Amino acid sequence: MCAEEINYQLENELDFGIILNAIREHLHDAHWREVLLLLIAQQKPKNVAKAIRAVLNNGSEYEEWLYRDLFFAGNCLAENPKGLRGVAGELVQEILERLLELEVSRREQVAGEVHLQVYQSFRSLYETDFEAQALEMLKKRSNLIDEGRLLRYQAELGEKEEVMTTLLTMLQDKDSVIRLKAVNTLRYFREPSETVVNALLVYLEDEDPYLRKTVAHALGYWGKDSENAFNTLLDLLQNDNLAVRWEAAFVIEKLGYKKLGNSIDKMLEALPPQLQDWVFALVKGDEANLDESDAGSQSNIGILLERLKDENPILRGGAVSALGKLGNSSEVIINALLEVLKDQVPDVCGMAAMALGNLSNSSETVVNALLEKLEDDNSFVRCGSATALGDLGNTSETIVNALLGKLEDEDSYVRQRVSDALGKLGKKSNHILPTIVQWIQQHQDSEYVGRGIDALWYLVVGEEN
Repeated sequence: MCAEEINYQLENELDFGIILNAIREHLHDAHWREVLLLLIAQQKPKNVAKAIRAVLNNGSEYEEWLYRDLFFAGNCLAENPKGLRGVAGELVQEILERLLELEVSRREQVAGEVHLQVYQSFRSLYETDFEAQALEMLKKRSNLIDEGRLLRYQAELGEKEEVMTTLLTMLQDKDSVIRLKAVNTLRYFREPSETVVNALLVYLEDEDPYLRKTVAHALGYWGKDSENAFNTLLDLLQNDNLAVRWEAAFVIEKLGYKKLGNSIDKMLEALPPQLQDWVFALVKGDEANLDESDAGSQSNIGILLERLKDENPILRGGAVSALGKLGNSSEVIINALLEVLKDQVPDVCGMAAMALGNLSNSSETVVNALLEKLEDDNSFVRCGSATALGDLGNTSETIVNALLGKLEDEDSYVRQRVSDALGKLGKKSNHILPTIVQWIQQHQDSEYVGRGIDALWYLVVGEEN
């Protein structure tokens, strides 16, 4: 049934309960989402208010953690129903206040996905009757909102020019922390001006390695749509600074080899010999069609296996990345990657863990090795192991319990990867959702309870979408 049909029935029977029933029965059904939003927005102001109140009071399962009813009410405001502020100003204020309370709560306690949905709810109010009200409320709580996030809100809600001026000024600051904050904020702008891109290029050779990485990733994000940004990344592969070349190659790999077109061979020829094989493996590993009969070529599996023993960790890492994309889970490759799990360079070790996850070999030997690395001292290694365990799809009690234990890891990235892994495993087994719910109930006072809620979000909301 479409919105027009329900409206016709409503006019015919003069029974607003028809709409309320539709809300109760289909509120979080993805197929009904647009129908319900349109249906509610088409009503007269007082009936819009009644419908939105029904949404807020729906009492959906896990609402105390997922806030799906609240977010749908926010979506109703984004439809900009005319006259609502005049007849139900208190309702609008209540929705915005509840969203604001989630905004200023610690992300670790309300879940990253919830935090993301709060942002989406506020930004969707652009050019609605509620835009100015929302921005004013956010500014009043600015002391509790991350500066970069508040700037993004301002840009999304009508103050983009002022924000760009502020960010360009921050890029010139002597403090690298402030410059980094500016870059992190600029990454979210979908259409950067040439002025912004040029301002960022300077910092690809900054002394701060994290700032260099963030700038490279920003260019990579824009490179999906910007030929200029992508060409800049290609040029950076010839930079004198090895770390800059590394970041550029990594971002190019994320964008995808096909984006390179026919420029790959010329690009490789321009690189130092010691970097050619690695860049080739990194950007083209999944399309190289490697096999042992292809003797002597750069794409030969034997060459990649040999690279695993190279003294240069960059080359070892490139070989690991390429092997993980080939889909070849032969005993030779699996054993080689298991050996790399012992690598003394954490980045290489963590990449080996993720490669094993990509190759879908969930043998006892592989699983036990990954479980051991889940306890590694290095956070990147733990991240790689958690990711791999989620990719392998083994839902044994041992693995699930090991991952649950890491939801309170000291490192936020590890906690997020563990949450993602549990969410993936929950898609394969019915017993994981109640286990996660129980964990959340038992850890309500934990400062990291949000990571468990993230896994729950993945299972509940992911199913709806």
